[in-house]
Amino acid sequence: MSLANNIHLPRFSTGGGEGDLKDNLMSYFRGMLLNNIFLKIISLFFAFTLWFYITPIISKDTIEINYVLPLHLKNIPENMMVAGKVDDHINVRLKGRQNGIKELDMGQINVSIDLSNGKEGTRVYNLDRSNINIPPNIDVVRIDPKIIKIDMVRSIKKNLKVKVEISGIPAKGYRVRRVFIRPSEVAVEGPESELGSLYLLEGLSLDVTGRRSSFSKEIKINIPQRNVRIIGNDVILIDVEVEKT
Repeated sequence: MSLANNIHLPRFSTGGGEGDLKDNLMSYFRGMLLNNIFLKIISLFFAFTLWFYITPIISKDTIEINYVLPLHLKNIPENMMVAGKVDDHINVRLKGRQNGIKELDMGQINVSIDLSNGKEGTRVYNLDRSNINIPPNIDVVRIDPKIIKIDMVRSIKKNLKVKVEISGIPAKGYRVRRVFIRPSEVAVEGPESELGSLYLLEGLSLDVTGRRSSFSKEIKINIPQRNVRIIGNDVILIDVEVEKT
């Protein structure tokens, strides 16, 4: 049996002209509207009530929260480095269901920029959702700052000899016999323009005023060149041997 045989359409007599046809159509649609009118009103009431209660629940279950996320610069090409200051934290506003937001492991979420195609010079990066490692059920409402400017330069690595200036005078009857610096050299990385002529790491000092015995002291290395960084540990140990004269 075909589908057409199951469809029953109203039949109107056209013998009375166009006016009768209009009356028949109005009568048909009025019957459809008023037939079982009580049940239709009840159904409409329940549908509206359900919509009224469900909509606020869905709305209340969705929240927006601001986070301050670290910025990671990854896949920096060999013999290249980022020069100058770059914002290391990004303000991000996230939106999602309460359960989804609460399940976020903020220790694992960050904003990252892939610099694998980075070349020498300044480049502007526009941050969007693809830069944030969040689940697909979380939306990003706002990112601030949204634009990050990164300046990349060619870099070199070299070892610099550490020099420590001894200041002050030991106690009467004592003298500094010798000084050991460990390590005696530190590895650094920086732009060729800043590191090319640099071979000695200076500016470190140690006061021995009033000393009567040998001692050791750790000193943190601070490099004055803004774009030069230490590779590895930035602390040296100084052993000072003090003896009687």
